Amino acid sequence: MPSTVTDMLLPAIVTNARNRIAYNITRSLGQKGISIHTGDFVKYAMSHASIYSSANFRYPSPFSDQEGFLACLLQKVQGLRECVLIPVFEETFLIAKHHERFKDCARMVIPSYDQILWAHNKDRWQELAVKLGIAVPESYTIASLQGKTIKQEDIRFPLLIKPKQGGGGWAITQVNSAPEIEALLASQTYCGLPWERFFCQQKIIGENHCVAMLFCHGELRAKVAYKQLRDYPITGGQATLRISLRNEAAEESLERMLNAMAWHGVCQADFVVDERTGTPYLIDINPRFWGSLAQAIASGVDFPHLLYLIACQGDVNPVTSFKPGVTTRWIGGDLRTFIPLLKRSPHKIDFAKQYFFPAQGASLHDDLSWEDPWPFCMWFWDAIMRVVRNRSLDPVAHDSLSGIWE
Repeated sequence: MPSTVTDMLLPAIVTNARNRIAYNITRSLGQKGISIHTGDFVKYAMSHASIYSSANFRYPSPFSDQEGFLACLLQKVQGLRECVLIPVFEETFLIAKHHERFKDCARMVIPSYDQILWAHNKDRWQELAVKLGIAVPESYTIASLQGKTIKQEDIRFPLLIKPKQGGGGWAITQVNSAPEIEALLASQTYCGLPWERFFCQQKIIGENHCVAMLFCHGELRAKVAYKQLRDYPITGGQATLRISLRNEAAEESLERMLNAMAWHGVCQADFVVDERTGTPYLIDINPRFWGSLAQAIASGVDFPHLLYLIACQGDVNPVTSFKPGVTTRWIGGDLRTFIPLLKRSPHKIDFAKQYFFPAQGASLHDDLSWEDPWPFCMWFWDAIMRVVRNRSLDPVAHDSLSGIWE
């Protein structure tokens, strides 16, 4: 098995620099003396301001100008002659789709595009999960509900209407009865989009647990598990506060799933642990880096560095243990939970004290380091600019895919 120390530190290109995930990758690799080139189509991208970013560049949006993005990124990669390309968010999908254009000039550790599509579509991986004996919620196609081919008494309420692609709590609605779902289905669209982009899934009542793994050509190389303590949106979204915690059943389920797919690269999955039975139900898979990456790093599993080593050396020694009880926080997201949670709390003063002065502080923040404070300032400035530009206290994304990955 290869050493965990590289003989030659190749430069790395990290995309989606405006995002806290990219910042954690930049911070992790930069602290190890690796030259990091951060890229984004946004001018005020937080990772650009990091002391660990050796250089930064702008590329066209990978959503609205895919060819321009690919051409610009390829030019940057070729200019470095030899480098490790680390795509961060959904631009990973586009790069995987055009992997042939990069394979001779950049080292990458990402799944194939077919694997990504399989994992990214919530209605596709369920069939394999069932075959492998992994617990998943009951799901229903919109067509079957509209055509009433399923008897009402066979539907397990409450249901969640969810997008087949997408995450972060977007467009999720809970329905508690047949009349409610019928009223929603009477409309020709949902959230302004055609119904075929959505499906229904039984809601499992319980705590949210997550598992993240790194695979090298079908072999497990690293893993971490954690529990979500706070989310934004608070009704079920991205974790803003979490704690590392073993969940052997969930860990085994994801490992079995990724083994069956001969996975290569990182992958993260969300589970809901049924409060009645303790069974973890697989509800979502992210075939890319995930929002709570800082949790893994703080727990002793440095996914960015391990992935970098695989890209440089071909493999790495497995890291299959992590520190339990480690807490991390996403400040930018967690601040948005304060008002809605305060309104729900019967003891508002006690809640505010615990919120701002918790008994156990975070070991690491996703978006703020006192040794490297400017990225957080850059993120805050960008958020203000979006609020002003869109005249809304809920800043919208700079750009996103208008259709679906297919």
